[in-house]
Amino acid sequence: MNYLGIDVGGSRIKTGVVNDAGEIIWNGSIDIPDTFAGFKQAIIDLYNEKKDEYAIRGVGISSCGGINPYTGDVTPCIAPKLQYLIGENYYELKKHIPVPIALEKDGNCAALGEKWTGSGQELESYCALVLGTGLGGGVIYKNKVYEGAHFLAGDVGYGFPSYDAEAGFSGLCAPVQVEQRYFDLTGQRKNIAQMCDTLEEDLIAARCCDSFFNHLANTIITMQYILDPQAFLLGGGITAWEQLIPLLQETINSQVEFRGLPVTPVVKRCRHMNGANLIGAVYNLKMKEGI
Repeated sequence: MNYLGIDVGGSRIKTGVVNDAGEIIWNGSIDIPDTFAGFKQAIIDLYNEKKDEYAIRGVGISSCGGINPYTGDVTPCIAPKLQYLIGENYYELKKHIPVPIALEKDGNCAALGEKWTGSGQELESYCALVLGTGLGGGVIYKNKVYEGAHFLAGDVGYGFPSYDAEAGFSGLCAPVQVEQRYFDLTGQRKNIAQMCDTLEEDLIAARCCDSFFNHLANTIITMQYILDPQAFLLGGGITAWEQLIPLLQETINSQVEFRGLPVTPVVKRCRHMNGANLIGAVYNLKMKEGI
């Protein structure tokens, strides 16, 4: 059986068809529409386009921001391009799509995708961090998602490193925001991998990379002593860069040694990398609907 996965991110909507083996057999993307009506219609149109070709049995949705996965309501903390979703309800789609629909936040979907067929299969307790437009997160505790009282457990991106900090953890660690900061300072476009390749001749790139790795390492170390997971699994497009995990682990090790801390966090790449949210959205659907 096949299922439609929708991953609503801060800059784009990723889409895919996932089968019962947890494999993405088709994927695509949608530009973020300007209105809620356009948002709904884009998903309805995609379902109608794929329903017969792939015999779609259900729709799993992963969303950034604050959402209630049971009622479908969107709360006032979501990406700038999606502000029109605040106060709306994802399950409005049920009026137009005649198959089961299940919603979950993006960090939890990443964690679930890795639990189903990825790097979390042999772990009992871990955190998934999604590095993209923001810094999303999800927590698996004793093989189950820990949601939290407000469905925000693991979303460290909403936090700040100190009470007077000008930027929160998302601003300091999210690749899209780090790369935008480099552009603001130089007028040039470089991703973090390109910055790291030009450290010697580009001092601004060196500063941005140093800030990125040190703040991300500090964030993970802080989470280690709050949640004490076995590992941190990193997802998002940047994880396709082979040097990310070794450089980050090296930075973590250095900070732990400098501070004399008793536990060193372990970081691993999500096996599904940028597809973890889509796969996890479908796994969430299958678990909640028993299909």
